Amino acid sequence: MVMAVFLLPVLVKVELEELDPVIQIDLYRSFEVKLATSIAIGTGYCQTAIVFMPSLAVVALSLTTSLASLMVIPLVLALGVSAPIIGRLLDKFGTKIVMLFGIFILAVGLLCLSLSATSFYLFIVSGVVVGLGLGAVLGSPLRYIMLGESPPDKRAAGQAIINFNASAGQLVGGALIGAVIGSQGGKLTGYQSAYILIAFIAIVMMLLTLGLKNRAEQLETMKNNSN
Repeated sequence: MVMAVFLLPVLVKVELEELDPVIQIDLYRSFEVKLATSIAIGTGYCQTAIVFMPSLAVVALSLTTSLASLMVIPLVLALGVSAPIIGRLLDKFGTKIVMLFGIFILAVGLLCLSLSATSFYLFIVSGVVVGLGLGAVLGSPLRYIMLGESPPDKRAAGQAIINFNASAGQLVGGALIGAVIGSQGGKLTGYQSAYILIAFIAIVMMLLTLGLKNRAEQLETMKNNSN
């Protein structure tokens, strides 16, 4: 990971010199893209909350591993139900408002999951809240931003950048959260600390979202890039 950070300037230099680069570095000249890709890293990080939920259920609720895996279902259902609704809200209100409320809900759900994991029913409710929050930040909102900020011939590359940053967040998040849990011997306190940390990342994402363009500014940018 340290080597990857040191080699990042080399990657940027190589891509800038290429006629047909894999990563369209010039898209990063837009402040909106910088914010969107930073938030994408955060969303990947927050997705690790799903990965560790079954393990948390085993420790906090003393469930078997097979039953604990079912505790993710309410979150997944909430995520699936919210996705089409979020799409409609994006068209009406724009990404800034939708993501602000979504990330706030996500942070609340993560904190509740950390503090009330020992209650079966609160565990389920917290999972549903987390799912609703994730539905407002995963997929559509960030891709909506990249479609507006990218010229027509670079829109596919813009979507790839979002995927790349989200994957980086998942990679780093999984390692870091695992380290936090492992540092406390895999006990409940370790999971609680880990989910509080994820909630803190969500709060940082919410602050970044404040810098996004409003609906009118987004429409103007999309119009200019389409011409």
